Amino acid sequence: MQDIKYQISFSQRRRTVQLAIRNGEVYVRAPATICRHWLSAWLQQKEHWVQQRLARITTPPVLPWLQRDRILVSGQAVPFRWQLAAKSSVNFSASGLELRLSTKIAAARQDHYARKLVQQHFTKQALLELPVLANELVAQLRQTLGQVVVGNWRSRWGHCKQNGELGFNWRLMQVPLWVRRYVVIHELAHLQHMNHSPAFWQLVQQHCPQYREAKAWLKQHQAELLN
Repeated sequence: MQDIKYQISFSQRRRTVQLAIRNGEVYVRAPATICRHWLSAWLQQKEHWVQQRLARITTPPVLPWLQRDRILVSGQAVPFRWQLAAKSSVNFSASGLELRLSTKIAAARQDHYARKLVQQHFTKQALLELPVLANELVAQLRQTLGQVVVGNWRSRWGHCKQNGELGFNWRLMQVPLWVRRYVVIHELAHLQHMNHSPAFWQLVQQHCPQYREAKAWLKQHQAELLN
């Protein structure tokens, strides 16, 4: 879940809708007579595709996991260490995140498994904490919550389905709690407004007054986290 800014232009001569991405900007050309509601729904359908293309353009090369010495945990950069051991494991303590990699893992696969173990660790935490947070916040919005799932996506922080299911990125366990709350409120607001209309943002602001700051935090750290 990342908000997209569209550069929309209308033309009397145009008969079809064109969507293009240039230099990180998203351009939409549409007929002047097009139904605005239809265009909004069409753009919403294209949102995931656009996010994927933008991620490819804007995401810089990422430092391999085993070359990192810090990792974000609830918004705090904590020490990240690893060592070879008889069995793979992840341990989080006051001194940071410690990763142990099995000596049975080939050297060429160590970085892959390091990322996998970190993902598993945060996914377990997310499955414990995010449903609790969602159930706490859904009462404030007076909505009915469906299933809460945790996934691995590189172009969005969460999703909301028509059946009430909410999905959240495991990387939310790396962001500050106040930013995490914004993402949950954002998706819960979609239970009432399946769009990003002014009414949607008004509802988000009502329950998360600092949502603009939260969006800015996510944008600032997305290249670091969404990899």
